[in-house]
Amino acid sequence: MVIFTNTGGPMSSELEKRVARLEATEAVRYAFHRYFHAIDNNNIDLLINEVFTKNVVLEVANYPPGSGKNLLLDTEEKIRAVYGPIKADGHRHNATNVSVLVNEDSTEAQVTAYFVTTIAWGNQGGIYEGTFVPAGDGTWKAKHWLVSSQWGWRLADAGMELPAPYLYEPPSVGTKHGGYQPK
Repeated sequence: MVIFTNTGGPMSSELEKRVARLEATEAVRYAFHRYFHAIDNNNIDLLINEVFTKNVVLEVANYPPGSGKNLLLDTEEKIRAVYGPIKADGHRHNATNVSVLVNEDSTEAQVTAYFVTTIAWGNQGGIYEGTFVPAGDGTWKAKHWLVSSQWGWRLADAGMELPAPYLYEPPSVGTKHGGYQPK
């Protein structure tokens, strides 16, 4: 496909590469956001089919949070065993300082972000690091994913009884379009 500039001439190969990298950056960012929608809605099928490659390696450092234990999840069964029990009961994952670096030929991207998870019993935070690759259909998927829980607190540690009272509404409540709707 030849892309033409607004002057009518074909786009230079350097400009084509830059556009491809920008498109890849947005596709990776979208894949990263699908991760949050999947885990906040307990949609493990979305996580497995749209976020991760078939041969993903998932490292979960310090899990359960504060335990100092590390998990290596390298099969769908192991991923389902960890993520399946995480019910969509009011927790929300948020990311900030998201950095997406796509390599020169748009065949791989590195993602780094801080995260904060608000949970009924407290909060936790840490860092996500991932390596994403094109899936061949315009989307990108994670082939390596690291979740490192580095800080947090529990309401019980502050002397509050558990379960702590909190407001929970399904993700679709209060939204114009019914929240995230997977394809």
